[in-house]
Amino acid sequence: MGAISDEAQAELRECLAEAESRLGDGNRATQLALYQLSVGLLHTGPVAEAEAGFRRLRKIRGRALTDRATPILLRLHAASLSRLGRHEEAARAYEAVGDQLGEHVDELSSAWLSVRALRSSELCHLRRFGEAETDARAIIERSVFTPAPTGLFVRWIATHSLSYALTRQGRPEEAESAARKALAAMRVRQDDRGDLVFSLEQSLAHSLSAQGRYAEALDCVTSARQAYTTSRHFDAAEAHTAGVPTAEALLGLERHDEAAQAARDTITALTELFSPDHACVRDARELLVRATSATAP
Repeated sequence: MGAISDEAQAELRECLAEAESRLGDGNRATQLALYQLSVGLLHTGPVAEAEAGFRRLRKIRGRALTDRATPILLRLHAASLSRLGRHEEAARAYEAVGDQLGEHVDELSSAWLSVRALRSSELCHLRRFGEAETDARAIIERSVFTPAPTGLFVRWIATHSLSYALTRQGRPEEAESAARKALAAMRVRQDDRGDLVFSLEQSLAHSLSAQGRYAEALDCVTSARQAYTTSRHFDAAEAHTAGVPTAEALLGLERHDEAAQAARDTITALTELFSPDHACVRDARELLVRATSATAP
């Protein structure tokens, strides 16, 4: 289940209220309505309400959700924490999911690798790039032993983190190579995971800007954003994160007014859709300062 319309959201709220009133928190119908509403809100907003819903589900004593579903719930809660900019908590939550899964599966399990890959993204948000690189490389190495398509899916998530971490550690050529190899592999397989292509293209754009190839970076992120809008995995909120590499490339091209506007648009959109504490908002603010400083008299 992904984003939900306002009408569906209203219906779920009504169902939840009635189930709470008639059946109480402990009933599976109540929990299912709360779960479905929270998942929809994670993608549509408000995210803070989604996080509260997932947290409430975790605390319900004797909940009817099965043990098998619990890691999924924890992972969704971690995702909501990330969107709220609570990246330290999100990293810990993903680690906790991995630890819980590790009690039942080995470290080649697709579920375990997936949450560890998502944790590496949070480490990038926290600017703990050395740790992110180490984790991403370990995940990529282990994913070779996980059957396709899941192993490839995990590998490409981790490559996104690896490429970005390499760029931010002053190794953009390595970052470019990693991103391009992953994108080429996706094209060969005709993979339709538009969300992963979008993430990898953004990492590629960052690596190009770090090499002073700003026009290429701008073309890369612009085409990536356009292609993402037609993807079946399109997420309107996530699409706004492209404003960061866009502003970065425009700044490098000395198109300062355009860079400032791209940064402002990103700050406005993601503050409303995610949180003013999200890492992309922080990055956009820094780019806005640089862009406005460059045009100051």
